[in-house]
Amino acid sequence: MGIPEMIGLKRLLLSCAVLMSLATTPGMAQDSLLIVADEWPPFSGQNLPDKGLSLDITRTALTRAGYDVEVAVLPWARIMSGAQTGEYDVITSLFRDPEIQKVMTYSEPFFETTVRFVQRKGGPITFEGLNSLQAYRIAVAAGYVYEEAFDTADFLDKIEVTTPIQGLRMVAAGRVDLTLDSMEVVRHSIRLQDPDILDQIEFLDPALARQEIHMAVSGFRDDHNRIVSDFNAALQEMREDGSLARLLKKHQID
Repeated sequence: MGIPEMIGLKRLLLSCAVLMSLATTPGMAQDSLLIVADEWPPFSGQNLPDKGLSLDITRTALTRAGYDVEVAVLPWARIMSGAQTGEYDVITSLFRDPEIQKVMTYSEPFFETTVRFVQRKGGPITFEGLNSLQAYRIAVAAGYVYEEAFDTADFLDKIEVTTPIQGLRMVAAGRVDLTLDSMEVVRHSIRLQDPDILDQIEFLDPALARQEIHMAVSGFRDDHNRIVSDFNAALQEMREDGSLARLLKKHQID
């Protein structure tokens, strides 16, 4: 083999080594990550700007960390089924859920919300712990996670509805006594779907819970811990440079 051929071979081997190194360097995209969330405006939704706050933040942080991403809004039941099989790389718009934690690794929270009960304006109900609500009918959205003690309280009379606005309308009409959700969800639902309801309902004090909102990565991926770490690092940068605050403003969340 002549000198030119040897130089060419060395360059080829060096190029291969560089490519292999890039393929295994943390933060570099090896393949596309599929990020999913359910319909939960303003945090996630098919018709929201950039599919809602949660998907926007998650996509932005992971893109910033060097990953190629795709996003989709899917029914919650399908998401839960896919979580058990590793069908989805990333799920966002999540409260902490013991079932999901069995198969997914949670990120640091990117938002915190307050969950409150809602009754008809001027109603007689006072919230003094879950036992104080046993006499009342409570509208809950099917499949939703609110707060662990409430979610598992089988002594409460829970009526399943399909959307938060349906529960709010039932409260306003006197068909149920209570409903509940994140303050941001309640306000967004009323503002966009039925502004007149605002004068017909009121929030109960104290709040049921303050819940942090996260994304989580499938434990079926060998690199799930690295992806979460990369997301957390990018999220911290977004807090420091003001881009996270700009996303909150963009989605009308203060």
